[in-house]
Amino acid sequence: MILEGIKSPSDLKKLDIKQLPALCDELREELIKTVNQNGGHLASNLGVVELTVALHYVFDIRDKIVWDVGHQSYVHKLLTGRYGEFSSLRKKDGLSGFPDITESEYDCFGTGHASTAISAGLGLAKARDLKHEDFSVVCVVGDGALTGGLSYEGLNSIDGTNMLIVFNDNDMSIGKNVGSATRNLSRVRVRKGYLKFKSGLEKTVGKIPLIGKPVVRFLKSIKRSIKLSCLRNIYFENFDIKYVGPIKGHDVKELISYLKSIKENVKKPTVLHIITKKGFGFPEAEENPSQYHSLPCKTDDLQINMSEIVGRELINLGQDERVTAISAAMTQGVGLEGFAEKYPDRFFDVGIAEGHAVTFGAGLAAGGFKPFFAVYSTFLQRAYDQIVHDVATQRLNVTLLIDHAGFVGEDGQTHQGLFDIAALLPLPNMTLLAPADDNELKQMLAFAYIFDAPLAIRYPAKICRSFNAEFTFGVWRKLNDVVSDICVLAVGGRCVDAALDAADILASQEMAAEVYNCSTLKPFDEECLNCLENKRIVITMEEGIKAGGFGEAVAARLKKPLCVSLGVDDKFVRHASVSQQLEENGLTAGNVVELIKKLSIKP
Repeated sequence: MILEGIKSPSDLKKLDIKQLPALCDELREELIKTVNQNGGHLASNLGVVELTVALHYVFDIRDKIVWDVGHQSYVHKLLTGRYGEFSSLRKKDGLSGFPDITESEYDCFGTGHASTAISAGLGLAKARDLKHEDFSVVCVVGDGALTGGLSYEGLNSIDGTNMLIVFNDNDMSIGKNVGSATRNLSRVRVRKGYLKFKSGLEKTVGKIPLIGKPVVRFLKSIKRSIKLSCLRNIYFENFDIKYVGPIKGHDVKELISYLKSIKENVKKPTVLHIITKKGFGFPEAEENPSQYHSLPCKTDDLQINMSEIVGRELINLGQDERVTAISAAMTQGVGLEGFAEKYPDRFFDVGIAEGHAVTFGAGLAAGGFKPFFAVYSTFLQRAYDQIVHDVATQRLNVTLLIDHAGFVGEDGQTHQGLFDIAALLPLPNMTLLAPADDNELKQMLAFAYIFDAPLAIRYPAKICRSFNAEFTFGVWRKLNDVVSDICVLAVGGRCVDAALDAADILASQEMAAEVYNCSTLKPFDEECLNCLENKRIVITMEEGIKAGGFGEAVAARLKKPLCVSLGVDDKFVRHASVSQQLEENGLTAGNVVELIKKLSIKP
């Protein structure tokens, strides 16, 4: 087996180029085996096998490869000394599912969100130039990352910096293959002879007194006009970036040829446009790349899909022609595919552009519509200014459906939904809700339909248990029939679940604790707060960062009782199962029981 012998890219370089297709087959087998067991991103990694092999075959350890989004870096990990650990992918204390600068010297920049590679790569290249060093910087951009505005901001700032952008086009999003003529022209444009002739001609003509420089500018404008009239893929050259391609992204030998020529001969910003297919080499994934984009872990026993609940309820609400739905390149992930099919004119997928999505929704609201923007909590972070400036300030009735709130398990620190509570609580005009279960989520969506102000509803991707919860806006509902001077305020289904279990354990030990479902995080239940002043111990539980969170806000309001907040300390939570992350951060029934016992002991 070839893969077993590769401990680092230096071992890869020892292989004959004829062996590389067989290596690619082995890599695909390893990807399919491990991802089927551990969960993770399959289709995107299958699509970059040949590209990753070619990159590490051509470039050296001192060169920097930056992966956009980062979920297509599994092959990169396999070729950079992590094959022996690959079975630990996405498991607690194992390999991350994304590039991680603490994990390997080959991970030069940590990524997890889209559209960051060009900006990060440009920073690395500028640092290289300022330090008068000599190495290559390669940014691998694909999976729609060029729909994100940050990519364009990076392109706009390149300004002649020598770096390579590999545009992994797996959805023909820039333009269709322009044929053999463009491919042949691209080959010529990266050859040493062509570049030397071009440079020499410009220098010679430029030295002609008076007319030299104007002639050079004129010749460049003529060349550009010809390109504009003959070539369809000239977008990058608008930024004065050399465009090469498109070429076959699954031909490892051809990729190596182009990459070598660019590395050795081109000294300006360059885009290599490659055409790939997500899921390549695995027929099921090729046919259904969205379905195989991210597979769940085999041990995932969560049952109720909250995204599906949202999708079904929005279809019902969509009978009102004012209702619109927005996605940021996550239509299926947030459950909106049914709405998109039934109401195509009122569904908008804006690409990886969360800030635009929020302001676009604000514009829809200002225009008399009722917009719902469904987005993962971690990605909503990218739109905070727009939430503040364009929605909350103007008190527009945009509803943010914050999916994957709380712990997200194996996707790890870049994807945890732990900051939305602390981010949204301080905003004037913002209302924030957190359902305990599917039943309450349905009621909240019905409430959102008639609510005429900014509203955010946060919920995890899935829950294990339904409580048949009843939602009343602004009310923290007591869930157990006990009276005690100890109470637990729980936010969200997992915390409610743990709190009720803790109360049952305490009851079996002749102790009691009241449990409240705090499904309205803002505004507070003032009547309940007044009653809590008479309690001895108040414990809050939330799947969120404690600093600035719900518990801290409650503690600031309560003067008399002892108030303890359970949540995430000042840290980023790494990949593990959701149950392990709950345990690690003290959000379990056992921890609540022990805490109450400890606090109940009189000094």
